Amino acid sequence: MHWFALPILALSARESVDNSDEQTMLQVMDRTVRKGMGHMSPDMGPDMSMGKGKSMGKSMGKSMGKRMGKRPVRGMGPVGMGGLGNNVVGSCVTGADWEALYDLGTPMSNEQEAPTVQQFGSTLGELDVTALTADIRRVMFNNRLFWPADFGGVSDGVFSGEGGSDGENGNYGPLFVRLAWHCAGTYRMTDGKGGCTGGRQRFEPERSWEDNTNLDKARALLAPIKIKYGDGLSWGDLIIAAGTTALREMGTPVRQFCLGRVDEPDGTNSFPLGIGGQPASSTPPCEVQGMCEAPLGAGTVGLIYVNPEGPVVEAGGSPVPDPALAAANIRDVFGRMGQDDRETVALIGGGHSIGKSHGACDIPHAGGLSPFEAYEQDQMFAWDGECGQGSGLRGKGDFVATSGIEGAWTTRPTYWDNEFFTYLVEREWELFTGPGGKYQWRIVNADAAEEDLMRMTTDIALITDDSYRAIVEEFARDQKAFDEAFDDAWFKLTHRGGMWSPDSKCDVGSVPSWVTAVGNNRMLDSDIY
Repeated sequence: MHWFALPILALSARESVDNSDEQTMLQVMDRTVRKGMGHMSPDMGPDMSMGKGKSMGKSMGKSMGKRMGKRPVRGMGPVGMGGLGNNVVGSCVTGADWEALYDLGTPMSNEQEAPTVQQFGSTLGELDVTALTADIRRVMFNNRLFWPADFGGVSDGVFSGEGGSDGENGNYGPLFVRLAWHCAGTYRMTDGKGGCTGGRQRFEPERSWEDNTNLDKARALLAPIKIKYGDGLSWGDLIIAAGTTALREMGTPVRQFCLGRVDEPDGTNSFPLGIGGQPASSTPPCEVQGMCEAPLGAGTVGLIYVNPEGPVVEAGGSPVPDPALAAANIRDVFGRMGQDDRETVALIGGGHSIGKSHGACDIPHAGGLSPFEAYEQDQMFAWDGECGQGSGLRGKGDFVATSGIEGAWTTRPTYWDNEFFTYLVEREWELFTGPGGKYQWRIVNADAAEEDLMRMTTDIALITDDSYRAIVEEFARDQKAFDEAFDDAWFKLTHRGGMWSPDSKCDVGSVPSWVTAVGNNRMLDSDIY
C-alpha cells in the first residue's frame, strides 16, 4: 500500500488563507487494483476485496474493437506535500502519481467499482460539503506541470510554477466548468438519457468524444478529492460540484447545488448517445452526421449541443458559418434538451463569459488520440496534443488543441461579468479562419486589448435572431437579470436525469422536489442496483 499526503486546502485568493500545517493522509490503491475505486471510509481507506465490476467487452460491440487492456503495475510516491503559510499549496507530483490519478478518472479497464444505492446513501449524509468546496478551490488554484492551467499556468512559453493564486500561477476554474457542462449537457428530454448522474464521462463512449478532448486531465486533477471522500462522494457529484464551485469562485452568484447522483460502474447507459464519429451507433441511429434529429439530443454524435462553426446542411457537407442557420439549429437542439430561449442565451453567454477555446495549430488530429485509440495502442495517456512539436510543452499551455477554435471570449476570462453580451452588440464582427483551421469571428479594427478575442458562429447567431437578440441586449444592460437567468438555467442543466439517492442533499436549502421526482429520477435500462 502507498500513501500520499493532501494538505487541508488553502482558501482562494479572495479569502483568508488557513496557515495550519494540518494534513490529511489519504490511502491510494495500488496499481494492481486500479480498475476499481472500492469501498472507502475516511479512516480505513479502500476495501481491497472488491469485485471485478461489469465487463464492457460485449457492450462496446464490434465497432469499438477489442476490449481495452490493463495498465502496468506502478507504485505511487508522495503527492501534495507542502506548507500553506506562503500560499504554496502543493509540491511536485511524480510521473507515477499522475499516472495513477489519471487512471482513476479515465480507467484503462473501462470500468470502476461503484457502491450500491444503499451504500452510497449511508455515507452521503456524512459528506462535509464545506470541506469539499474548500478542497475544490485548492485544486482549482494549484497549477500542475503535467497540465498547466490556461490562465497563469505558462509565461512566455515556460511553465510558471506550481501553486499560486488567480491570475498568477494558475486557474483551472474554466476547465472545471467545461467538465461539468459536458457531463450534464448530454441530457435529452425525449427519454431522459444522458446527464452527469452516473459519472459515465469516465468511460466509453463519452470519454472518447471529440468534444470531450482534454477533460481527462480535469478528472485526474480532481481524483485526489474523490479518494479523500470515498463512497460518500460520487463522480457525478464531484464533477458538478467542481464546476459550480469554480463558477462561484470566479464571481458567479450560483445559489445552490445538490448532491446524490448515483455512480455507475461503466458507460453502458451512454451507448444510446452514440460513439463519436459513428452516427449509426446512436439509438435511434442518426441518418446524417451533423443533422441528427429528435429524439437524439445533439445534432452531431460526439458533440455537446451544436457545432460551433455552424450547422451541416447536407450529407457529407462541412459546417456552414451562417449565423441565421445556426440560430435555428440552436433553438432546435437546445429545445431537445428542454431549454427555452432565455435559458439558452443565459447558458451560452454564461459558459462563454469565462475561459477560452483551443485551436493552437491546424494539423490533422491536433488533439491527439482519444482514450479508446490510445489504450488500444497501449499508451498511458490520451489526448496528447500534436501542436508545438519540438517544444517542452507540446500539446500543453499555449499549444492546446481541442475544438480547433482559438481564443478567449472576454478580456477577463477568469472573472464573471456580462462583457460577452456587451461586446457582442457593441462591436462589429467578421468571419475568418483561425490558427486551428476553423471558422471563427473577430472584432473589426480591434485595438491591442481586443485583437485576440473571438466569437463562434453560434455566438454571432444570438444577435441575428430577433428573440435571442432581445435577450442579449437585456443581459448587456442588466447584469442582475443575466445572473438570475444563468443561475436558474445552470441548476436545471446540472440536476437532470439518471438515478438520485433518497438521501440526496444540497449545500444550502433542501432538494427541489422535481430533482428526485419520478419524471427526472429515472431507472435506466441497465441499472442493477
